[in-house]
Amino acid sequence: MRNIKDCVSAFLPLLNTEYKIVLGRKEVAVTLRITFDKKDCFHLMGLQYLVDRPELNRDRGKVFDGIMSGSISTEQVESSDFYKRIEERVNFLPLLEQLLDSNDTIFKYNKKANMYSMIEADYLMKNKMEEKDLYLFLSHATDDKYFCRSFFPKGEKDYTKKQASWTLLYKKKYNLNTGEEIVLYDRLKK
Repeated sequence: MRNIKDCVSAFLPLLNTEYKIVLGRKEVAVTLRITFDKKDCFHLMGLQYLVDRPELNRDRGKVFDGIMSGSISTEQVESSDFYKRIEERVNFLPLLEQLLDSNDTIFKYNKKANMYSMIEADYLMKNKMEEKDLYLFLSHATDDKYFCRSFFPKGEKDYTKKQASWTLLYKKKYNLNTGEEIVLYDRLKK
C-alpha cells in the first residue's frame, strides 16, 4: 500500500504542470485548464476526515510541506482512528498524473443526479487503474481554469450514472517551468 509521503512526492511535479483539455458535445466545445496547488493535495488524500490528528489542523499547504519534510510522519497520520476511511484513496492518489495523462472519459457533473452527495464539482473524470475505477472531480476556479476538487476509488455508488458524457477532442500537458508541451491526445488531427 502507498502512503501519504508517496502522495506528496507524486503530487510535487504536478505543481509545475497545467493540463489543457478540450471537450465536445453536440457542436459545443469547452476548454478546461487544470492547475494544481499544494492545498489541493490535502483534500484529495482525504486528510480533512482525520479530525483526531492535531498536526493536520493548520494551513493545508504547510501540511503538504510537513509531510514532504518528514515533520508530519506517515505513522502519525495512519494512527488516526479514521485512517481506514481514506486508506484506499491514499493508495491510489499517487496515480493521479497517470490518470490525467491517459483519461478519456469525462462527464459534465450534474450534482442533482447525485443529490445525496456533498461534492460540488463541474466535471467528473473516470478511469480504471490497477483494476479499480477511480473518480476525479474538477471544479471551476477562474476563467477556464479548474482544480481537482475530490478524488476517490469507486465504492458502491456509481457517480457517472445519469451524467452527460463529453468527447475528448484534445489534451495537452504543459510544464510551467521549462515551457515543454506534450500533446497527449488530438482527435482534431485524425
